Amino acid sequence: MIATRDFLFIHLHKTGGQFVNRLLLEHIPDARRIGYHLPRREAPEELKPLPTFAFMRNPWDWYVSWYAFNAATPQRNPIFRAVSEQGEADFNDTITNLLHLGHPLNAAMREQIASQLPESREGNLGSGITRSVMQGFTDPDAGYLTWLTRYMCFTGGSPAGLRMGRMEQLREDLVSLLEGNAVALTPQLRDAIATAPVVNASPRRDYRGYYDAELREMVAERDWAIVESYGYEF
Repeated sequence: MIATRDFLFIHLHKTGGQFVNRLLLEHIPDARRIGYHLPRREAPEELKPLPTFAFMRNPWDWYVSWYAFNAATPQRNPIFRAVSEQGEADFNDTITNLLHLGHPLNAAMREQIASQLPESREGNLGSGITRSVMQGFTDPDAGYLTWLTRYMCFTGGSPAGLRMGRMEQLREDLVSLLEGNAVALTPQLRDAIATAPVVNASPRRDYRGYYDAELREMVAERDWAIVESYGYEF
């Protein structure tokens, strides 16, 4: 999370957050980092009324990015290890497990994951998800990205006060979101937004090549709210 006197930025995983974090910290004098992958609901009380923004990503593309990133270093993420059967499962089976992680039938898998997660975020530079957070993931209908978005970006079960940009047009939307929060963009910040290199990208093919028809439809069903709210298509 990045805080300024004018806004909060929530770093939703795999949506260009490191790129945005770096630019805000380098170019906005009062910007400061609070926590690591800290959810909006845990912002200091005096900051919670601030306008808040984050970025969303096409869910089909998001799952491919999540898979590629974690498959490169599977030992780092106990969530990936569990849903990928310790790296033995392919993309289809791994993402099928992830999409249904909140279902009651996967309670044992969640407990297995929770037992390997830290009790607090202190020193936790991975996903930022703690043991109790994973144990509280009990939504039988939501895909993982839908649950993660609600956990990271909602307060009191509501997105009130939240604006979302789209990662697919991150540079343009970042300018609009900052200007919408009364931030005076310096020429240096405008230039950095336009030209700074991508950060933390995972090598992979076009996301459409990873899906069969069944998994493609499964994402549409489990993450329907994101698909409909932001007009995403496969």
